[in-house]
Amino acid sequence: MSYYCGECAIWVGSDDVDKDGRRWCAYSRKYEKSNQSADGCKGFIYNGRSVLTKVCELLDLSIDEWFPLFDHVKVAWVVPEQMQWLSDYCRLGPVIADKMDHDAEKEKIALYIYKQTLLPAKELFQNGRTKESALLYHDMIVKLCHRYSIA
Repeated sequence: MSYYCGECAIWVGSDDVDKDGRRWCAYSRKYEKSNQSADGCKGFIYNGRSVLTKVCELLDLSIDEWFPLFDHVKVAWVVPEQMQWLSDYCRLGPVIADKMDHDAEKEKIALYIYKQTLLPAKELFQNGRTKESALLYHDMIVKLCHRYSIA
């Protein structure tokens, strides 16, 4: 799997650029210059969206609908105090996705995640309840870690 800066991934195609060509960084909460390198603007490397990618793959859902939504949740809610939460997810996500891929009930689990997490989280976000949307996703990760005995 590739590693990249979450901010740089979000910045692709973004038109939130200041007069000096810097883009808004949700981590530092200021405009930053990004070189789009593997180290990213703040050196935060993350391998995001692993579980979301796996669910979309298993249910044949379009990532074009789901990726931007959860990127916006991250930008709106994750501040430096919560970077550990995102860092933990980025460490656990690929492990969970791999475990899901080898689970005999993977389609059933993916459908459950879709109905119990993704759809409700999407609705929460669209109603301006970003924190609750992010927490719902976080709870899903905790449950999956429990299911697959991941610490």
